[in-house]
Amino acid sequence: MHPIEQFAFEFNVQHDYFECHEVLEELWQAGQRQDESLVALIQLAVARYHHRRGNVAGAMRTYPKAFQKLERHAGSLSSQGIDVSRLLALQPLFMQPDYQHIPLPLADDLEQRISSLPIEQLQDLSFLRHKHVLRDRQDVITARQMALAARQKK
Repeated sequence: MHPIEQFAFEFNVQHDYFECHEVLEELWQAGQRQDESLVALIQLAVARYHHRRGNVAGAMRTYPKAFQKLERHAGSLSSQGIDVSRLLALQPLFMQPDYQHIPLPLADDLEQRISSLPIEQLQDLSFLRHKHVLRDRQDVITARQMALAARQKK
């Protein structure tokens, strides 16, 4: 599955904003951090994650940055299936203090591809809300320990 498809699926169907961030950050890193349109979507997902967790101040600081980049990169994002004009029109809804799920507006083609994917049962909302703390990080811990050991051998 293409990363933009996976992002849209996680955003609209699974409501897993943390996973949205992970999917696109990997793509962004692979591109030597050059694609600011990906940063716009990453920031939108981060703001949604903060908003749902009750960190309204963090969300309200991040939304404007995301929407500025969305506007700047509307052409690139539209060509990937994001309906940027509808998304920009929804900005006032995103900026409301009370969190509510707002689907990412998609072009018909991407919407159809997303709707044809098998839907996994939504995870526990508590897990989604606090995923950055509750996820298994053993692979990251192991990689850091190996890097530290390698540096100590030098």
